[in-house]
Amino acid sequence: MATTISPAAPIGTASTVETTPALAGGGSHTHRRISWSAIFGGVILIVAIQLLFALLGMGFGLDTISTHEGTTPSAQSLGIGAGIWWIVSSCLALALGGFVAAWLAGVEIRLDGVLHGLVSWGAATILTLWILTSAIGGFIGGGFSVLGSLTSAAGSSIADAAKPIAQAAGVSPDLVQQQAQAYLQPPNPDPATMSPEEAQKQIASDLVTYAKGGNDAEAAKQHVIAIMAAQLQISPDEAARKFDEAQAKVQQAKAQAIETAKNAADASADAASKTSFAGFTVLLLGAIAAALGGSLAVQRRQQVIRRVSP
Repeated sequence: MATTISPAAPIGTASTVETTPALAGGGSHTHRRISWSAIFGGVILIVAIQLLFALLGMGFGLDTISTHEGTTPSAQSLGIGAGIWWIVSSCLALALGGFVAAWLAGVEIRLDGVLHGLVSWGAATILTLWILTSAIGGFIGGGFSVLGSLTSAAGSSIADAAKPIAQAAGVSPDLVQQQAQAYLQPPNPDPATMSPEEAQKQIASDLVTYAKGGNDAEAAKQHVIAIMAAQLQISPDEAARKFDEAQAKVQQAKAQAIETAKNAADASADAASKTSFAGFTVLLLGAIAAALGGSLAVQRRQQVIRRVSP
């Protein structure tokens, strides 16, 4: 059976390539190498079957939850079951969609059937991503709508916001009072004559200086130790010991927080890596399933042709 390719279609006509296989009996059968209508039908079938299987899987999953009997599976078990169900159902839907696309296209070459299945898989994947991003976009749009409502409400109450704005500008009564107290405070107050509030403020200021390091750090440390000794009525050595213990606890908490942040970052990166590999595997399995479906459609058509041929 010889195959001849028809000339290119003129500009303005459908962008399809047709082949004309010459049959041994003298007749010929013309079919298109690609049929977008068949691919569209396959994509619609893929999405519909995936939705059908998703609802069925949700029904089975929710049916296993029983809070009264205490037989509810763990979240990990539900997640694994949902993942396996999603992979199997997606592959079945893609295989059927690829089969239908290749069958409706009427192709008789196995490679053409495989390509119809792959194009159907690609179109269905893009459509699914578009649906997901549209849903996310809807949520984002709702968030911006709420933000717009809040902005409108804030604009209608500018008079009420005048006081917080004045405070943010640095003219609040509390700040003025603190500045007045700072003006009247001596440059090096005696720790023994400080009130508890003054001692706390001075220690806070000295700790900032100590944390910055530099030449003033040691003086700030000694000043804090002197305030502690005067306020707690203990010896300077005991105050120095308490200061060192407190600093050791701070450093330990800081190191623990850093280690926790590193572990969280590593866990997030590991989870993202596993998710990427899992997505790649699922997409690859789907492409293989769609290609096999298209190939099976061509094989089935060839069997039908051999049966009806004299």
